[in-house]
Amino acid sequence: MTTQYSNHRDTPIRRFSSFCWGLAAFGSFGLVSVIAYYSTSGNAGDVETLRATERLALKAEVEAAQSALLVEKDVEAGKSKQVPPAKVFDRLGNEIKSKPGKSDTFVPGSEAHKKQLEALSQGPGDGEGLKLFQEKTCATCHGMDGNRPIAPMYPKLGGQNVDYVLAQMKDFKDGKRTNGQAVVMKPLMEALSDDEMQKLAKWISEQKLEIELKEDHPGAAAYIAKGCVACHGPDAKTPLAPNYPNLRGQSKDYIVNQMKDIKSGARNNGTSAAMQAIMTGVSDDEIEVIAEWLSTPAK
Repeated sequence: MTTQYSNHRDTPIRRFSSFCWGLAAFGSFGLVSVIAYYSTSGNAGDVETLRATERLALKAEVEAAQSALLVEKDVEAGKSKQVPPAKVFDRLGNEIKSKPGKSDTFVPGSEAHKKQLEALSQGPGDGEGLKLFQEKTCATCHGMDGNRPIAPMYPKLGGQNVDYVLAQMKDFKDGKRTNGQAVVMKPLMEALSDDEMQKLAKWISEQKLEIELKEDHPGAAAYIAKGCVACHGPDAKTPLAPNYPNLRGQSKDYIVNQMKDIKSGARNNGTSAAMQAIMTGVSDDEIEVIAEWLSTPAK
């Protein structure tokens, strides 16, 4: 008897046909999966390669920027030379090795070091300031009393105004002062608390630097003629305001570098803006003669 299902009855041919269609569908699905996998894997590889390239490019850019900061060079005509910290310390190390008599004062625990510490502890200033000056490595570059820098480009600190010293320390720390050896000073200042800065500045100001200058030196006349006397005082050690520096007895190279940096704009922190207008009227020869007078004691 014929029914409506007679055309769909189970036969060997129909079973084989269904099997073939299922096998084809499964194969197609597998093929698509394989293609998708390799396509995705390839893209992931491309992305990773791109990211790696970008990271390398960024690393190179950062290294170039850092190298630009640390390379020894004259940034522009008139500006003081920037010296990489590594070269500074290598140079100082070589100088110390060539002068063992002097180097002993910088070796903690040595007899010379102990004697100097003992003498300083009996002098002006509190013991905590002296201790900080040694422990925070200030003495390494500026001398144990702050007045014997181991390189002429470093300043003498002893007897400097408290407010001025404190302002410079904070400007180094905050990145406002960027000239000269600021790249060395900044990390050192970042390691100091405000309280430690206060104590250091006070102790430094109490380490007096006594020096008499020649009255008949041509630099004395230039100092007056160029208006330096108005802010730094007729004797170069009684400035108009406490945030202005004493200049008398300072290292010549340091004075020259700072005057040139203020003139060129390389140093623009604090009251440097007011100084720049004055320095534009001072020639390089006049800078040299003024610095020589300020740094040379009368015989």
